[in-house]
Amino acid sequence: MTENTVLEDAQLESKENDLNALQMEIDEARLELEKTKKEIQEKKQELKAVPAGREISQDEKDLIEKQKARKGKKSELAIKIEKQKAYDNVMLTGKFMNLRAPGQSVKLPYIKYNDDPVKLHTFNHGQVYTIPRGFADQINGGTEQDPCHYIPKFIKKDGDQVLSNQVGENSAIASVDSSNKMYAFVPVNF
Repeated sequence: MTENTVLEDAQLESKENDLNALQMEIDEARLELEKTKKEIQEKKQELKAVPAGREISQDEKDLIEKQKARKGKKSELAIKIEKQKAYDNVMLTGKFMNLRAPGQSVKLPYIKYNDDPVKLHTFNHGQVYTIPRGFADQINGGTEQDPCHYIPKFIKKDGDQVLSNQVGENSAIASVDSSNKMYAFVPVNF
């Protein structure tokens, strides 16, 4: 029995040592926790001492105002685009004229805005169609500065051609005549 008691005493002593080691680790963890709590409290006090905002310089204020103005301009542009879309999407009824080859049909694409799908329309000469106003404007040639459907006529320069380093001066073309329109869409609902 002495051997059993010695063995039991050794196991008990080993367990007590393990418990003491665990107790010491727990105590160290508690101390570390207390230290961390104090540090957190100190940081909170420091944050309370710092004013809620910071001073904004005049340059920063000017930049903020500039950004607000730019945002306002973008929204104005978006409103203007929406109005133009509404105007261009009004349906017009009119007669299609193929001035390039009268009597023949033609297939024309229409896309005006980035978010619009590409639509292909087939037109027969002399037939009546209902299409968006923006497409009618495109068929009729757009604007004077940006005609869409025309056969360009190149007008030659008179006299000798001068060779130069300037862009466009080496060309034998004096101007481009865009008055020769290929198609016309004549409204009939007036």
